[in-house]
Amino acid sequence: MLTASLKLPGIFPLLAVWLLMPTNAWAQELRGPITGNDSNSSTSVDEIISGNPIRLRVTKTAPSGDLPERSGLLGLDDAVQIGIKNNFALKQSEQSWISSKFLARAALGKFGPSASFNTFYSSSSLNQMLFFPGDTSVASPPMQPIVRGSSLSLIFAGTQPIFTGGRLIGGYRAARALEKQSLAAYSEQRIQTSFKVKEAYWNSAWSEASLRVATDYVKFREWSSRNMKARVQEGKAPKADYLREEAELAKARIQLNERYRDFNTALLNLKVSMAVNLGSQVALKDELKYVEIADDLSKFLEDAARNRPEITRAANKVAELKARKQIAMSKYSPQVNAYGLGSNITGSSPDGNANGRWGGFIGVMGGITLFDSGSRFNELRAANAAVREAELAKRDVDLKVAQEVSQAWIDLDLARRNVALAKDEVASAEEDHRLFHARYEVGKSIALEQFDAAVKMFQARLTLLETIYRYRLAQARLTYASGAI
Repeated sequence: MLTASLKLPGIFPLLAVWLLMPTNAWAQELRGPITGNDSNSSTSVDEIISGNPIRLRVTKTAPSGDLPERSGLLGLDDAVQIGIKNNFALKQSEQSWISSKFLARAALGKFGPSASFNTFYSSSSLNQMLFFPGDTSVASPPMQPIVRGSSLSLIFAGTQPIFTGGRLIGGYRAARALEKQSLAAYSEQRIQTSFKVKEAYWNSAWSEASLRVATDYVKFREWSSRNMKARVQEGKAPKADYLREEAELAKARIQLNERYRDFNTALLNLKVSMAVNLGSQVALKDELKYVEIADDLSKFLEDAARNRPEITRAANKVAELKARKQIAMSKYSPQVNAYGLGSNITGSSPDGNANGRWGGFIGVMGGITLFDSGSRFNELRAANAAVREAELAKRDVDLKVAQEVSQAWIDLDLARRNVALAKDEVASAEEDHRLFHARYEVGKSIALEQFDAAVKMFQARLTLLETIYRYRLAQARLTYASGAI
């Protein structure tokens, strides 16, 4: 049927048109209806999906089998939002941020009063003085007398800081800086999650596009092999030409199997990046197309200065260490607290008449450390060095962020140029194939020249798709470097 039609002299111009325009009516009659979105491919996405030999199925009892399923068409923005919603590393980072908020509130609570209830039993052979444990590095500990004999005390005590030399405010500022650092880490993880999903999405789009080209090439080689076999049977071509076509067809089928492997691996990685059920049957909505970026480098650098979480985190690290320096300096200041205590003593008492009676006192106690063998001095020097280190680290982060944005811009510009060159390569390869085929049909060219021209034409199409893929990846990296989702 196909070989019979190829014998007709008038079919040769139509055949040449078919080789270069696979979407015309004659191609549809030969190879089925064309529903794909790629103008260089006659293989539709539906054909790819229906011809996929791999179908992942995950049971509920399997690891990650309880993850939600997502099926149907999936756009890039949808994939990013699903990844941000489900990603486990991002959820862990969010919990760390929430924990840091509570720790900051705990540091703020130290400004207010605190109260406690204690029971105290003593049995002593003589009158003594009990020192309660306290922060002995900044103030003297509270005391309570113990008298000879046995006694049981029920004690209600309360304290309120009055002056701490900046110790409490420094602790709160450090906790708030840690909270902001944790928030910056969460934002950083969020941006990284978005980039990983985009990377996986475009890798899937590239794998799908290359799979369609590989399928087209197999179809082309099947037609070419049948055509060459008919020529050999009619004595119009040597058997070596047919064997070469069969060998290339086998090679094309092997490559097609490899492309299916790459496609399924890319889809698997996409589902993992979104943290959805691995058995989800997803299809890509956004095509692998060239989309121009209008903004210049300075715009992306300004966005990075405002949005990159690493810069925010480094700045808050400086703030944290300055607060810790304030804590170290507070140890040179007096520590003043108000104390209140109420107690009921059963048994021996200091005055001998307090058995079973309630009593209490309110007082103010202050203290200052006079000598500590250089402990405070060296703590303060270490705090100053830590602040200087954090300030240098902040400057280093600024430089590295500017480098990342600039490098991403360089990669994008190079990818843009390669796309233009690859388009020229496709146009040249298609024209070469058209000419070699026309020459071959009139006996002015050998089959090997036409064979090589066809290989170069499909390779040029594949190269164009790959350059567009790398351009979209460069776009995603530039968005990530500027601190955007």
